[in-house]
Amino acid sequence: MLKLLYTFRWAFIWLLLITWLSTSPGVSLPGFTLISSDKLAHAAAYAVLTWLLLQGLPDAFRRWNRLPRHAWLCGFAIAYGALMEFVQATFFPYRVFEFDDMIANAIGALGAWSVFITMNYKR
Repeated sequence: MLKLLYTFRWAFIWLLLITWLSTSPGVSLPGFTLISSDKLAHAAAYAVLTWLLLQGLPDAFRRWNRLPRHAWLCGFAIAYGALMEFVQATFFPYRVFEFDDMIANAIGALGAWSVFITMNYKR
């Protein structure tokens, strides 16, 4: 377990930072806007999380034929982004649920995943 935590240490630290930022008080203005600095920050945060998770994979698992492992880690980042939106709406009265934040999180995670796959594709 400690080896696994060590392998994904940077992703874990980033995950803690996302959790802290997602649950700390902030200005929350509901509304559907996909292109804004807030949405770009969401996309960037989850792109970095996905990238760090994928970087934690051993070199042997970075090949194209290991696509399910990559997909699982990307799916984890997307699911965590959705979970954080539900946590905000349920447990933090000063935060609101925003569907467009979940979309931005997913776009960031999928973008990082696609770049990672492209860079690590071995013929």
